[in-house]
Amino acid sequence: MTDFSENSTRSRRERTVESYRDVAAIVLALTVLQAAIGGLSVVGPLTLLSQGASTLKIGTIVTGYALGFMLGAHLAPREILRIGHIRAVAAFAAAASIAAALLYANDALAWWLVMQFIMGLCVAGFLASGESWIADAAPHDNRGAILGFYLVTSKLGFIAGPFLVSSVPPGSAAGFLIVAALFTASLIPVSATNRGQPAPPSVEPFGALKVWRTAPSAIIAAFIAGLVNGAVLQLYSVFVGGFDAGSVARTAALFNAFMIGGSVIAQWPAGMISDRIDRRIVIAGLALVSGAAALTLAFFSGVMPRTAVFILAAVWGAGALSYYGVAVAHAADRAAEGEATSMMSGILMIWALGSMIGPLSAGAVMNVAGASGLFLFAAVALIALAAIMLFRRTGKAPVLENQKGDFEPTSATSVAVYELTEIGSEEAENLDGEDPYEDDRDEAGMAAAPPEDDEETDERYWER
Repeated sequence: MTDFSENSTRSRRERTVESYRDVAAIVLALTVLQAAIGGLSVVGPLTLLSQGASTLKIGTIVTGYALGFMLGAHLAPREILRIGHIRAVAAFAAAASIAAALLYANDALAWWLVMQFIMGLCVAGFLASGESWIADAAPHDNRGAILGFYLVTSKLGFIAGPFLVSSVPPGSAAGFLIVAALFTASLIPVSATNRGQPAPPSVEPFGALKVWRTAPSAIIAAFIAGLVNGAVLQLYSVFVGGFDAGSVARTAALFNAFMIGGSVIAQWPAGMISDRIDRRIVIAGLALVSGAAALTLAFFSGVMPRTAVFILAAVWGAGALSYYGVAVAHAADRAAEGEATSMMSGILMIWALGSMIGPLSAGAVMNVAGASGLFLFAAVALIALAAIMLFRRTGKAPVLENQKGDFEPTSATSVAVYELTEIGSEEAENLDGEDPYEDDRDEAGMAAAPPEDDEETDERYWER
């Protein structure tokens, strides 16, 4: 009996190790890709600043990237189906590398818009290819661990990217070459793997109206997450350039590291708390904390010690960069059986729309209020989100704790990442062809079809 137990433990350990080996190459590729994205978030805005560009122009250019990302997230599954994962990854990485290098060729607004659009489109396609690959390779009994491994590793890549370009003078061609090289380097692990290609992603996102009818609070939170986080993560180097007299690129890299580090630390605790209380309260709390940090950064960053600024950046990241996953979990709680992944992919499209509007809006505010306007914009949006979340739950019963799915960390990257979550994997196993709308929604507002009646006559509308 003892030998059998030892052999069983050894077998499980070997399977676990093998599951990590299966995804190691593509996780490494995606981590290098995130390093390229992180490096671009410093090189691009600081180059434009060195050329005398206004914050409105910078925000407009960044919007091109977000527009490309939104379109790429929608179209990528079809392209992967047409040519396969490896060819798709190669095409997307190569095109992004070329576009990054060509940014230096011209400083015209239209040129930068087109190059940023191409990069956003290609990054979304690469993420969809890579994450569906991971979802296919990860065994069902280890998906949560694989998802956590991937998300943390990729965030480390996004942290490392700005440091790789921090010694390059703003406006230098070297910064663009480093970013282009990172995009190209992301091809190497994929090309070297001997694993067969997985099946292409097949999930189609719900339309915005269907998501709204099922989980209005989630769609509001996701939109504001895109609005705020899209602006801050693309324009934080401009904010840093407004008050730092030393190495702007290095300070921006540190600022980014603290923001992302704060989100890594806070995401799991926030998710576990949301499993026990109304998720809208957790979203409101995170939004209030990050909103307060943003207000402090907006008004006092110029006179505070740099250490205090970095700590506030971590607090902001812990709140603003963590609640998207809670919003996704809230939507999954409301989704009908078998529709959670489609629901969450629809929310991704809403997030992408917000990330397209956010940089342009924040750039306009910064054009009037100066660099501090970035976090003033973020503070107003986050405090408004907290108020909306608290208002929407007033007097209404939340989803009962025993009717919630367990929180899984997630990020706004591609449809395929949701297939890695416990929700996505379980629904694929459990969906048996029965009508998912067969049961009526219970008192807590759990899984059923969105009502056909007009919203004004829906007595439980505000519960959702």
